Amino acid sequence: MIKRIVNSFVEVIKNIDSYNRKINEIEYIPINEKERILNEFNSDINNYECDKLYHVEFSKIAKQYPERNAIVCNEVKISYGQLEEMSNSLAHYLRECGITRNDIVPIISERSHYYIIGTLAVSKAGGAFLPVDKKLPIDRIEYILEEVKPKIILFYNTQYIIEQIDDKNYHTYNLENHNYDINNEYINNINEVDDTSYVLFTSGTTGKPKGALVSHFNIYNYVRGFEEGNEIFCIYNLFMKSNSIQNVLAVSNFSFDVSHIEITISLVHGLNIVMADDNVSNDLNMLSQYILDNNVEFINTTPTRFKLFMENSEFRKSLKIVKAVVLTGEDLPFDLCIDIHRCSDCIIYNGYGPTECAVDCTFKEINEVEEPKITIGKPLCNCKVYILDKNLNVVPIGVEGEIFIGGYGVGKGYLNRPELTKEKFVECPFHDGNPHDLIMYRTGDLGKWMENGEIDYLGRIDFQVKIHGQRIELSEIENTIKEIEGIEYCAVIDKVKESGDKYLVCYYISGKGISGREIRNHLKSKLPLYMVPNYFISIENIPVTSNGKLNRKALPEPNISDLITEQYIAPETEIEKIVCKIYCSVFNIDENEIGKMSDFYELGGDSLNAIRMTSKVEKELNIKINIKDILSNSSVFELSKFIENIVNNGNEIHESKIIKRYNSKEFPITSQQLGVYIDS
Repeated sequence: MIKRIVNSFVEVIKNIDSYNRKINEIEYIPINEKERILNEFNSDINNYECDKLYHVEFSKIAKQYPERNAIVCNEVKISYGQLEEMSNSLAHYLRECGITRNDIVPIISERSHYYIIGTLAVSKAGGAFLPVDKKLPIDRIEYILEEVKPKIILFYNTQYIIEQIDDKNYHTYNLENHNYDINNEYINNINEVDDTSYVLFTSGTTGKPKGALVSHFNIYNYVRGFEEGNEIFCIYNLFMKSNSIQNVLAVSNFSFDVSHIEITISLVHGLNIVMADDNVSNDLNMLSQYILDNNVEFINTTPTRFKLFMENSEFRKSLKIVKAVVLTGEDLPFDLCIDIHRCSDCIIYNGYGPTECAVDCTFKEINEVEEPKITIGKPLCNCKVYILDKNLNVVPIGVEGEIFIGGYGVGKGYLNRPELTKEKFVECPFHDGNPHDLIMYRTGDLGKWMENGEIDYLGRIDFQVKIHGQRIELSEIENTIKEIEGIEYCAVIDKVKESGDKYLVCYYISGKGISGREIRNHLKSKLPLYMVPNYFISIENIPVTSNGKLNRKALPEPNISDLITEQYIAPETEIEKIVCKIYCSVFNIDENEIGKMSDFYELGGDSLNAIRMTSKVEKELNIKINIKDILSNSSVFELSKFIENIVNNGNEIHESKIIKRYNSKEFPITSQQLGVYIDS
């Protein structure tokens, strides 16, 4: 490091007599080191023909392997030939509805094969699909629809959401009711590679979500493979080809971009998508058996969720047949990698990348024995990473800077946000004339190059955070709180528990005595559950630093009294006492703080906590419940009564009823009625 500092100092001295240059234009990195970073560290470039689209390539695979399984979802099995015909039929209908190039089509669906049929059909029709998370507050869903102004909305088993939408003029279409037996011949492609493939809405600084536009060119570069060999650093070669993967678990939220690793890559390469529906994905015992029954070889999710999976003994057993695990979306804890390798031989990969750049841009195979420092790895093929200072100059190896993403994965910008697009998608000063290298994306992340060409991720520049893999703009939460009359000031910050889990704390000033409960209820009506803070702390004044900025370190630490809870009433029945202990264990709270009126939501509960509770209830009481039961009976008192009713009816192993529906002669469907599903 000393030698590098000296070399940088010498470089500055060599350039200091350039009177015609501004100070911020003077290079302080030796030219040979700069060339090494720009060319050697970003060397994996493959200039293939840029004329392929994933839905067209899927049709080729379907023609080549028509009998091969494309999707398994419980007892439903759909071959590539069937999926081709079903998506063709729906695509023809969408064309008849006026869908053409770049038209955005929202899809609000439970976890089902119908979602995959819908996305393929939208792409074949020429449009761009938009997954809408069914558990979002209706206000947020309506905002997204207003931004998009869709010609049609596709849905499956979410009629209750459609009925809540104020604007009844939207054309809505139930995927379950379509007749897939007609008009299912091949549909000609009308798209060009720079057309929009899909749109994902992420948290925005203004209090409103923003829609990131990703092109067919962007996503195909991500999902494609190379026949030349495994040495090319692309997703398919790295994960699937090198590990002979055939069965891929699909467990991620459709509105989370990592679902493309599960679904889109599989469809392009003839793999089998093992779709875990809402009921299976939220029951760890069922999920574990599902993995074994379907010989799952590949799992992709966030570290937080996988850590939850690892708490279940049955899942740890099922992991023995898994060949590869990809953990992305947030920091990967070192101890989680060690734990995974204690019970399996699977290969672990750490990934990094923003939604705006077609999922992930860098990857690293983890070997925690040889390399205790977990980096985010090296750039993927045709992705370029630049670590720059505030003047967009390349920083030396080992020096902190902002991460910029260039290359083939950089998306088209934001829907209806030209100013924000201009701010985040900037001209790349290092491009070589390739039209797909002209723009780079400003991530807001900090990092530094390691000597071996890997990148050490160092956190955020701004106050954006990730919880359960979901990107959150803290300012969006703050702006939503400021909508409340009587709020004079508020700040939302993230903190980390001893377990490594992140949580949110809201600090606020109100001259009108507004309570934390009022703020929480307002947020619950406007934002996803994962964006609602766990603690609400009323403060009298704002601690500031010497330069007048908020002194976050001086804000008081939250304690149990800052949770929005009911007055303590001691548990009375034996079941209430057991449920109280379960609450204490899940939320890491002293037993004397949890009473019969303590509420799951008020304690900061989310769907991951609910999964933990279902496992503990089954272990302690031999009662099998699902997360909907917990969310519908959120207080200790209500949940205890619910369990007592099951016991009194003599049904100690209680399971959610599965309702079977049949849409066509060929394809029986099972759908689980589940109101809330996982955040990642």
